[in-house]
Amino acid sequence: MSKLSSEQQNAVRDVARRCVKEIREVLKQKPKPNWNAVVPPILKKYHELVKPMGVSLVRFNSEIGRLNGRYGVES
Repeated sequence: MSKLSSEQQNAVRDVARRCVKEIREVLKQKPKPNWNAVVPPILKKYHELVKPMGVSLVRFNSEIGRLNGRYGVES
């Protein structure tokens, strides 16, 4: 896994924010949709935007977790 430049890191964070926003909007619908039916396709759609930079799906999911405060910031 290669180290991303600061511009690339900012781009990944921006895409991650847009992804989280879409997921939250979809999950607010009534009746609440099945998480497994809606979230994985959204994650894959946004991952395709950062995949050319060498960002794996796991790394993209980790970035989303960091943005949401799931665990500490990588140093």
